[in-house]
Amino acid sequence: MPISISPTGPISTPTRSVTSTEPGDSLRAELVEQIAGAQGELESNIEVLRQAAVAGGDAGALGQAEAQLHALTRLQHKISRADPATLAAIRAEVVASVAASVALTQTARTSAASAQTAEVALHAAQTEARRAVTDFTHDFYERKIFDPYLEFSSEEEKRAYREREEQRRREIEKAHAEGTPDGDLRAANLAIAQLEDAGAHGADQSPDYNTGLAGLKTARDSLAARIGEQMTPTKATAAIAKGQSAPAENSLELDPELLASLRATGVTVADTTTQGHGVAKGQASPAQAAIRV
Repeated sequence: MPISISPTGPISTPTRSVTSTEPGDSLRAELVEQIAGAQGELESNIEVLRQAAVAGGDAGALGQAEAQLHALTRLQHKISRADPATLAAIRAEVVASVAASVALTQTARTSAASAQTAEVALHAAQTEARRAVTDFTHDFYERKIFDPYLEFSSEEEKRAYREREEQRRREIEKAHAEGTPDGDLRAANLAIAQLEDAGAHGADQSPDYNTGLAGLKTARDSLAARIGEQMTPTKATAAIAKGQSAPAENSLELDPELLASLRATGVTVADTTTQGHGVAKGQASPAQAAIRV
């Protein structure tokens, strides 16, 4: 009779590992990943925007990027606390926030590139204006190429002219010493004013007069335009609050003593684009304001 032998001890059975997944976990992970990606892009461009704002770019773009970054952080916290039903409703909000972040990132890159281009153009215009004024002061004050053409009706008129001439020389040196675009713009305006003052006393008969004046005005106008391009909405608001229309509005910034002495000799601030006898018919722009006799 066959004998049946049964195994002794416990019988092992195959086990199956069970992974417990909370409802909504995959959606939560997906949303958190999208938010993190948008945050990374914004954070990498916020520093670029800060540098662009310092260089004259739109500070408003920086503020928008920082606000959007805070909004993403709040949304991230909201996702971490949301239940599965709420997560589905949040999805559309996440998509919209990420799309806004992408748009701001593109704006940041464009703003930074524009600011860099404007900064290069401003530096080039400032360098050219400084060169033009330096050449003028060398020819006018050192070589005195226009002196042989000067004519005065009296010693008093000559003395007053020489006082203005010397005062402008000091003001030009002071403006150049600032090393700023506004300082170089003011120096260019002073140089133009002095050359036109000399022109009113016969220097316009020199063959170098028209060329020299045109060169100064071209350099001055270019620098004024570049300074104007640096005018962001934030800076414009601040300028208006101070009663200015542009950073270079007070581009002459003459010493009060000089203004007093000029007025005493009949010199006024006029629009150099106005044809006639130096009588202003309208307010001169920052680039056009000059001293006329």
